[in-house]
This record gives sequence, structure tokens and C-alpha cells, in this order.
Amino acid sequence: MHSPLSETSRSGTDSPPGSDGLDWEENVPSLLARQARDRGTALALSAMSQGLGRHRLTYSELHGAAGAAAAWLRQSGLKAGDRLGIYLTNDWALECFVAALGALTLGAVAVPLNTRSAAPELGHAIALTTPRLVLCDASGHERLIEGCQVACRAEPDFDDAMPIILDPAPLANPTAQEATPIIEQQPSVDALGCLLFTSGTTARAKAVMHTHRTMIATGRCTGAALGLRSDDIYQGAFPFFTSSALNLAGMSCWVAGAGLVIEGQIGNEARLDLVRDEGTTFYHGVPSILNFMTQAHDPARHDLTGLRMVANGGASMPVELTERIAHLWPWVQQVQIYGMTESGPAGTVLPPERMQQKAGSVGRAMEGMTIEILDDDAQPLATGELGEIALSGAPVAVGYFRNPDATENSFHGRRIRTGDVGRLDPDGYLWFGDRKKDLINRGGLKIASVAVETVLYRHPDVLEAAVVAVPHPDLGEDVAAVVTLRPGATPEGISVGLKELCRNALADYEVPRNIFICENLPRNPMGKILKGELRRNLQKCLNRDGT
Repeated sequence: MHSPLSETSRSGTDSPPGSDGLDWEENVPSLLARQARDRGTALALSAMSQGLGRHRLTYSELHGAAGAAAAWLRQSGLKAGDRLGIYLTNDWALECFVAALGALTLGAVAVPLNTRSAAPELGHAIALTTPRLVLCDASGHERLIEGCQVACRAEPDFDDAMPIILDPAPLANPTAQEATPIIEQQPSVDALGCLLFTSGTTARAKAVMHTHRTMIATGRCTGAALGLRSDDIYQGAFPFFTSSALNLAGMSCWVAGAGLVIEGQIGNEARLDLVRDEGTTFYHGVPSILNFMTQAHDPARHDLTGLRMVANGGASMPVELTERIAHLWPWVQQVQIYGMTESGPAGTVLPPERMQQKAGSVGRAMEGMTIEILDDDAQPLATGELGEIALSGAPVAVGYFRNPDATENSFHGRRIRTGDVGRLDPDGYLWFGDRKKDLINRGGLKIASVAVETVLYRHPDVLEAAVVAVPHPDLGEDVAAVVTLRPGATPEGISVGLKELCRNALADYEVPRNIFICENLPRNPMGKILKGELRRNLQKCLNRDGT
């Protein structure tokens, strides 16, 4: 039986539009124009350009660059409503952001394409979005052509919509161009602004539709939740083709008036050097990146005394890692957020002052967002019950591009069903259980892989841990764990020690029957562990060994 709504698992703060004193009818070019007036000489963007070096643009320069890019793109054939594919790595991040803002200024749609995709996935993305133009440098040209050929084979009519491939070099110094775009009409706040692809770790990636309104709402919600200030220098480890680059990092910084430092393709020591060199005050990364940074930090080389905040999101944050950051960098505050591409990615926030008290939670609803816990029939569950997490609010996307069935299944007005499982405590804090697909059903007993991973991380020799289901002839599924070890650790006795650790902290049915040690875990470009690939590899291993 379901409780009345006032007693169900629902948490959130539904602030009315405009309650923050800003105009919620603003589009992205208007936002840039306002910040150019208010924050003209402040840093807006620091990014690699042409793979040759780091360039910095003030707010006035970024606004001018967007206008010049819009003029160039229009001259190249892009019109309002057209889609601009951006197939460039972060070594061209300045061109990526400037091109996206130029497209938005024209009323066109930015489509970041995954530079790590294999040809079939790239071809699917191109065939689905049919970009009018695609920006691509020489290093990606062959793979892009291959992706277009795949699209032609998959969609016979695609040949008529073959995109024009442009060299992005003219965007390298867009402020040098004097041309300004001739725009008959400013894009509506509800005009489509970008198509951002889901991670596609378990199925073919879908293109999420964000409008100017949802993009700016994402910036407002996430920026406020993170506590971004106009004097912050925010550094992010996000590939441009993810929602965390343009929507999370870009919009949050530019709404707040902060400076955005986007990383190129660098290692962990180099990103720590960049924190020092840029005077970064706010670092944001997924837990795996933060984990590697703590391993690489050398106090003699990396001066992090100017860093005031570390944020994490994109995956579950092990409590042990939170504690390690607090020990290594005691002057730094920590904040955690949870969301997904479809929600902006806005969602929940665990602020610094509750980090210790609510350790293990992913926080409460951001201002302007609402959380619900639903059963399989999309009905609200009572507080404390485990169910599917649903997020509602202004940052939620308007659906999946050219995919009405998936849109109908997942979107309900301003609500998105996340496919994640969790519960709300009496204080309204969300405790993440797992992805629905990652819940392990061992003889009818449901096991959250995250709960087991949290225990494994307590072992001093464990660097990373992933827990997945493997087939069992009698129980249906069983629990298997894969760990990587810290440098210098030896594998002898690790499995025995980990099982003993789990027996002392978990129910007997939650203890992994099999524990494997490997050198690396499979990941997507954001650093998230690919559990589907891990399950397949383990199943092959178990079948080969006959166990």
C-alpha cells in the first residue's frame, strides 16, 4: 500500500522561477552578453587550442568569440535549427566551446560527438542527429569519414544529408575576426540548444534534448548547489562530448561569473600542475580521477594551498576516498552532487557541512529539484523504501531526439526516471543503491553492488573495487568482486583478507564468493567503470575455468 504523498519518498525545494533575482527567460547568448557587461575582464575560459597550447578568454572576449564564430558558421552554411557536430578532443577545447556558443547564438544546435567511439557508435550518432556541419581536425578525419560511411549503410536516406566537414582552425583566434552574425531573431529560450549523448554503457546511446532554458537552469541549480562564486577558478576533468563539459561546467561557471579551466588530454601529475598554474580554487572530477590525484600528489611539486573546494560526481564516492582527501588536504572542503545527462545533470547535493554526518549519502535535492522514489508502476514509495529514483525540475531535458518511445518510457512532464535505485531517509537525504541493472539478485535476495564495494575500499591495499553479478546454476546470480591494488601491494592473501572484511561488515549472502585481482578496470571516457564489459569478461573467465 502506498502512503499519501506527504509521507512518501519525495524530497525537494520547488523554488519559483525568478526567485534568485535573475531572469529565467534568458537564452545562452543573452547570458554571455550580460556577463560580458558585468564581468568583462574576468577569466571566462582557459582551454587548449589546436592541440598546441593553452589560451585564455575573458568574458568580453568569449562573448565576442561566440559572435565571430556564429558569423563564420553561418557563412559556412549553418542556419537556425541546424545541428553542428563537434568531433574534437579536449586538446581543441577552446574551439569546442566557442563553436558550441556560436551555434547557440545562431539558434542552431550543438552536438558534441564522442571522439572515443568506435565507428559503429559514431555512425549511429551521425545518422541519428544528421548534422549539417561537423568540425573535425586532421587526426579525427579518417574515423569521422568511416563513421559517415557506417551511417550511410545503416540509413539508406542518410547520403542526402551527408554533413560538410570543416577544419576548426578559423576558430582558434575568433576574436581577431571582425564579422558579426546577422541574426534576424534571437533564439527562443525553449529552442533546442544541444544534443548530449547518454553514456551508452549498456545500450545504444540516446541523444538527450536540452533547450536554452534547461541549459541555463542546469547552470543555476548545479552552480548554486556546488557553492560556485564569481571569484572562483573552476577546473574540470570532463571530455567535451559529455554533459559535464558544456552543461555542468560551462553553464555553472558562466551563470556564476566564475572562470572555467577545462583540462586537455593530460595525466594526473599534469592536472595537479594545472591546479597550481591556473590558481584553481575549485576542482571537480569523478571519484576515479580524484583517487588517482591523491596517489600522484607530491607536496613539494604541487602547491594546492589555493584550492578551497573539491567536488565529485558521476559515480559513487567511496567513504574511504573522502576521508583520504580530508587527511591529505585538510584545508579543502568537499561537496558531492548526483545527477544524469537527462536531468541536466542536476539532482542532489551533499554539502560540506553534512559530508561527515551523512557520509555515504549523495545528498538532498538541489534547490529547484525534487526527488521521488518509485515502484515498478511509477508510484511513490514510503520513506526508507528502496525503489527507482526519479528527478524533477527545470533542468530536466525535454526528451530523447527522434526517439518518442524512449521519451514516453522515461520522461513524464518535468520528471525523469533515472534507472538508478535508492532510498530517502527521514531527513530527505538520498542513499544511492545501484543502477537497476547492477542490482544482484542472489536467490531472491537483492544486493546493491555499491554497498559491497564500500566495504572492499576499506582494505588498505585496495586501490579500486567493482562488484557485479555472475551466473549461478542454483541461485540465478552470485556476487563477484574485482579489485586493483595500490602500488607496492602484493596479491598474496588479499582475497582471504577481503572476504574476512566483508563477513564482518555485510550479510552472509552479500559476501563475494569470487574475488579477482586485475591491473585495470574497463572504463568509459568519463572514468566510470563499465560493469557490463566487466560482467562479460568475468563470465568468460569463469566458463573457461569451469567454476
